[in-house]
Amino acid sequence: MILSELILVGTESQSVKQINSFFSAVQMPNSSKHLFRRTMSYVAQEKKLLCVVLILIMLGTLLNIIGPVIAGRVVDLAVVKSSSELWVYATAIILLTLSSGAVSFLREYLSGLMSQKVVYRIRISIYKHLQDLSYSFYDKFDAGQIISRVSRDTENIGGMLGFAIPNIVASLSTLVTVAGILLVTNLRLALVALAITPFILLVSLFFNRFVRPLFEKNWIGISGMSTIIQEGVSGFKVLKALGVEDEMFKKFNRKNVEIYNIGMRITLLSSITWPSLGLIVGVGSAALYWYGGIQVIASGITLGQLVTFTMYLGMLVWPIMSIGFVLSRYAEAMISTRRIFEVLDTEPEVKEKPNAIELEKVKGEVRFENVTFGYGDQPILKGLSFEVKPGEKVAIVGATGSGKSTIVKLIPRFYDPQEGLILIDGIDIRDVKISSLRKNIGIVHQDVFLFPTSIRENIAYGKPNATLEEIERVAKIARIHDYIISLPNGYDTVVGERGVTLSGGQRQRIAIARALLVNPSILILDDSTSSVDSETEREIYDSLKELVKDKTVFIITQRLSTLKLAERIIVVKDGRVVEDGTHEELMRRGGVYAQLYLTQYATQEVVK
Repeated sequence: MILSELILVGTESQSVKQINSFFSAVQMPNSSKHLFRRTMSYVAQEKKLLCVVLILIMLGTLLNIIGPVIAGRVVDLAVVKSSSELWVYATAIILLTLSSGAVSFLREYLSGLMSQKVVYRIRISIYKHLQDLSYSFYDKFDAGQIISRVSRDTENIGGMLGFAIPNIVASLSTLVTVAGILLVTNLRLALVALAITPFILLVSLFFNRFVRPLFEKNWIGISGMSTIIQEGVSGFKVLKALGVEDEMFKKFNRKNVEIYNIGMRITLLSSITWPSLGLIVGVGSAALYWYGGIQVIASGITLGQLVTFTMYLGMLVWPIMSIGFVLSRYAEAMISTRRIFEVLDTEPEVKEKPNAIELEKVKGEVRFENVTFGYGDQPILKGLSFEVKPGEKVAIVGATGSGKSTIVKLIPRFYDPQEGLILIDGIDIRDVKISSLRKNIGIVHQDVFLFPTSIRENIAYGKPNATLEEIERVAKIARIHDYIISLPNGYDTVVGERGVTLSGGQRQRIAIARALLVNPSILILDDSTSSVDSETEREIYDSLKELVKDKTVFIITQRLSTLKLAERIIVVKDGRVVEDGTHEELMRRGGVYAQLYLTQYATQEVVK
């Protein structure tokens, strides 16, 4: 369990937690206006930069509208065959081009800077929130989807802020300015030029209306594909061993075909939209040339003025056409925004009280009082009660699904019980700061996660300043030291993702060393030696005896033959404690434990 190990050693910020129906329970308004306002709350932190960008957009618009005026004046000079002022206008065009280029550069750079700063803050917010979310969140949500939200969706928002919003502002600024100039200069010619505007807007809005749900489906499909790819890569050895690569490929290809079909529908809409816009612009240009030509012949306007009008029409058309494209980018970004705020609005089920206290000088007494807990509608523990004294070594046993592992997950508050109390040294763990609670607990799971770094760093992850001597000491106790020093680089040997270069037993022993290094007051071994042979397991427990003599230890294991090492055994059945005592006492009673032990022993004899 990656999450639990990071939480327990108190170093969640050192690594991303590898984690849609879950979010259906999240109650939040998700209209585009609401989402946009929330996103702009991040932009507001860069309001000075935003103001500079807006000023640059306005300045760029003013510079752009000068060009057609100069072009029209040059045409009029050419008609009358006057060259006296041409050098002035040529110089003006050069200066105008340089100025426009400089303004455009500053606008693009500062827009990008602003968007990256906002994306940075959003990523910080979502990452910190992910660390605060409870264990149940990661039970219900897979890693591929969460990684997609932290990476792809935030990038999509960056695109909206750095491209879509500045372009919308620039387009609207250009539209208002150019339309005003046209109307003031020649009302009739302006009306001809502007007549195509409603049609362009209608086509753009039509495109946006139909393409937005497709973008959402596309993002969901990509998230699903990420999950399938992750499963295929992580489980590739299993797939190879079982010879079922084709089945995984079929699963991948089904999702791939789904995304392909969605992409083709978007392509079809684009293929219809852009030629339609081009046709509308062509008709508008023809109308302008026809009516403008009549005006020129009738000496109502000069040829240069017609050229200026035509250039303004081009300036008018592109912003209108681009609004459709920009709106589609905006719609796509709003989908990403909704997905991100769904995570940010998910409340942790395990919360820390405002007046929570530090848990200091822990002796290790643990008491469950009428604890009831279940996953969703499935009850696991039912009024469970027991007490463990400080320094006691307790094994919890029971059949599969009896709730053994659930019990030890409640102690560090990975979950909170629905009813009852859990106390450490007489203090309700819900009254304690979560970080101080977990710093006093070490846990080793059956499913061990190793970071793709050196063995030394993996063992010292919970205590980065540990000396090599300290690391070697716990490695010796975990019976992994000899193997490590046999490697070419010793403790500096780098392990692969999820420790794939090591056997299951070797990974478990490194995890045991990692838990021991932080010197917890309470140690939980949750089937932590399932991948080592019985003799090595016995050696590990023998080595642990001296080190943990003053610590409270919970042992969860399927090998009942090793439970004679425990001072006390608690037997759980149907979510309740049914037996409690030493190995010898429980065997004499001939109850549930004796039956489990004898059944397992007989099975082992048959295997032999």
